Amino acid sequence: MKPVNNGSKVLVTFWGTRGSISTPGRITEKYGGNTSCVTIRHRDVFLILDAGTGIRNLGIELAEEFSEQRLPRALHLFLSHTHWDHIQGLPFFEPAYNKTTKMTIYGSPRKGRFLGSILKGQMDSEYFPVGMSAFSAGITIKEISAEAIELGALTIDWQEQFHHPGGSVRYRIRVDGKRIVYATDVELDRIFRGNTRSKEDKAMGRAYLDFVEQADLLIGDGQYTGAEYGTKQGWGHSSVDVLLEACYRGRVKQLAVFHHDPQHSDKFLDNLSAKNRSRYHSDYEGMNIFWAREGLTLAI
Repeated sequence: MKPVNNGSKVLVTFWGTRGSISTPGRITEKYGGNTSCVTIRHRDVFLILDAGTGIRNLGIELAEEFSEQRLPRALHLFLSHTHWDHIQGLPFFEPAYNKTTKMTIYGSPRKGRFLGSILKGQMDSEYFPVGMSAFSAGITIKEISAEAIELGALTIDWQEQFHHPGGSVRYRIRVDGKRIVYATDVELDRIFRGNTRSKEDKAMGRAYLDFVEQADLLIGDGQYTGAEYGTKQGWGHSSVDVLLEACYRGRVKQLAVFHHDPQHSDKFLDNLSAKNRSRYHSDYEGMNIFWAREGLTLAI
């Protein structure tokens, strides 16, 4: 599972693919039970997308790598939002306790409370035995203000996503003509379907399609089936059908269905994959669809 960089390739690794709550056990071994965490590596730039429970295993491997290289490491953690399934692994992230680590944490500027206060709050003594002050790494917390962030050869664009309780942020990473989009935790059904869509919803739909257009890889929220979504409206997540339709309209080249519902077993996800993978093709080239699996590394 250890990601090893390959020249100028962009390596994407899934460390946690589950939504809402971690689900360890026999029936989730294939796709994984850890909550959201994805890494993107390009040369000496290392991005982490979300800090769900999957970041713990990432930290163990990074600690070993740092020890072998005896070099300081700069890490860039981009949070989509601060629901627990996206931040609860941070207290268990080993590099945060290493003084040679330099880590910048980025998040939405729209928080009613400061981002730093939220992260510190989950490590309050009422919830966790170690406070955030125990982190010996050099940590900088930034609420994003620039339209784009430049890190080495990478350019990171971002947009707010409003159809999720408390909001969330989607990110697009551009390098060497490649585009990788991370757009989890958004209720696309409210944007793209229904007769009651407002002008704002339609504008959000256009913005989404523009943002994901021709992405080489899109990591997207597909937590529910169409049947399940009927009882989950307003919960802030998308149905698989609408996610696939939107990505097809945006001419996405490769789609990783992400943020799996805790009730979905490996067998259930296998069946969803078999049912949907061959549904979407286009004249210019096929849209490859797969269900994100913990431990999978892709070279883009």
